[in-house]
Amino acid sequence: MSNLAARVLSAVVAIPLLFALILWQQRWGFGVLVIGFSLLGMLELTAMLLPTIARPHRAVLVATSALLTTGLYLFPERGLGLILGALILGATSVLLAPGEIAGAGARLGFVVLGLLYVGALTSPLAILHRTLPDGPRWVLASLAATFSNDSGAYFAGRALGRHKLYPKISPGKTVEGAVGGLVSCVAVLFLVRATFFPALSVGDCLLIAIPASVLGPIGDLVESMLKRAAGVKDSGRLIPGHGGVLDRLDALMFIGAWVFVYATYLR
Repeated sequence: MSNLAARVLSAVVAIPLLFALILWQQRWGFGVLVIGFSLLGMLELTAMLLPTIARPHRAVLVATSALLTTGLYLFPERGLGLILGALILGATSVLLAPGEIAGAGARLGFVVLGLLYVGALTSPLAILHRTLPDGPRWVLASLAATFSNDSGAYFAGRALGRHKLYPKISPGKTVEGAVGGLVSCVAVLFLVRATFFPALSVGDCLLIAIPASVLGPIGDLVESMLKRAAGVKDSGRLIPGHGGVLDRLDALMFIGAWVFVYATYLR
C-alpha cells in the first residue's frame, strides 16, 4: 500500500505539471522538460551499464546526450549530422578513457547505445510539439496511446493472462495482456478524437493505436532487458513508486518516435 500511495502521489503532482507544460503557449517549456529527461535518462543508463567509469567521463556522456537532444529539438533538419557528431564525441571520450582494454569495445557499444537510445529517442515528441500547429495535441495523443496500452495490458493480464509473452525478459507480460492493451489503446484513441483532437481521422486513430500497441511493449522489454543485464530492478529512484526516468519513458520513446514519423511524413 505504501508503494501504491507513492505512485498515486507522484501522479497527482506530476500529471498536472506535465499537462501544463504541454499546453503552455510558450512551447519551449516542454522542450526544456524533454532535454532534462535526456540528461537524467543518460545518468541512469550510464549508472546501470557503465558503473565503473570515472565521473568526468560520465559527465561528458551525459552532457553529450543532452546536447544531442537539444540540437535535434532546435535543428531537426540537421538530425543526421547531429547524431554523427554525438557518436564521434562519445567514441572519442571512450578512446581518451578506455579503462581495461579488453572491455573497451563493450563500453564503446554502451556509449553508442546510450546516445541513440536516450539522446535521440527522447527528442521526437519535443520536435513534434514545436514544429506542427497541432503539436501539443499530437503529444497528448501519444501519451494517451502509451498509458492506455500499458494500463489495458496490465488489467487484462491480471484478469485473463495465461500465456507468457517473453518470460525470459519480463515474466509478468502475457499475450492476453498485449491484446487487452491493443483494445484499450484503440478505444482511447477514438476517445481522443471525440474530445480534444477532432482533426484525427478514423484511419489516424488506427494507425497510431495499432503500431503503438506493438512498439510500446517493445520499448518496455528493451529497458527490462537492460535492467536485467545490469542486475537492477529500476533504472533509478527519482520518481517515488515509479522508479527512474527511463522506467517511465521506455514505451513512450518508441511510441513517440512512431507518432512523429507518422504525423510529420506519412499522414
